[in-house]
Amino acid sequence: MDKNELLIWYKSVYSEMMPKFIEVNDANDSQIYFNGKWQNSFFSWGLFAVENDWKYVETDSDRGYVIDLKAFSTEAKAVEYALSTLNRRYLATKGNSKEEMLARYIQQKYGYTEKRADSMICQMKKYEDVFEEFYNYARIGKFCKRDKSQAEVHGYTAEILNRDYNLSPLGAYNYLVYLIEEPEKAIADLKAGLPRK
Repeated sequence: MDKNELLIWYKSVYSEMMPKFIEVNDANDSQIYFNGKWQNSFFSWGLFAVENDWKYVETDSDRGYVIDLKAFSTEAKAVEYALSTLNRRYLATKGNSKEEMLARYIQQKYGYTEKRADSMICQMKKYEDVFEEFYNYARIGKFCKRDKSQAEVHGYTAEILNRDYNLSPLGAYNYLVYLIEEPEKAIADLKAGLPRK
């Protein structure tokens, strides 16, 4: 996905509860540069390139100051960060159940059908620790529950499965379910060598 594709997606989900997109030319820790001058912009975001760096910037809704400014080596990495950040904000505006929010997250992030996403959530929901941690991951992008603990199954966490094996975050949480339901087979599959990153 590139910046143009990100903007097409953003237009499809934009609401007043989401920051507005503006064409930014530069940013520092407090203000953004657009329309030919340094200024504050209330509740907005931008994605731009300066020299060899791509940057994502977001401002607050109170004073228009910069609250998030990250630099990336490529457009793809900047777009991935922007998509993840904006998608979490979008999902938070939806005020539905955890299950519905996670089903939308799986559909948007991984491209699964609604039926397949619902099926995955149904399976994961049987195991509260795994479900709650995946919910927290979808909200803030960290492998932990709200209390900072991690679901661990036979010595494996989703973070370990994501980091050490070729599993997406969703794949890692699904694998924890597999480890719970069929531990001998799941451990044997890991030892046999899932493709390594």
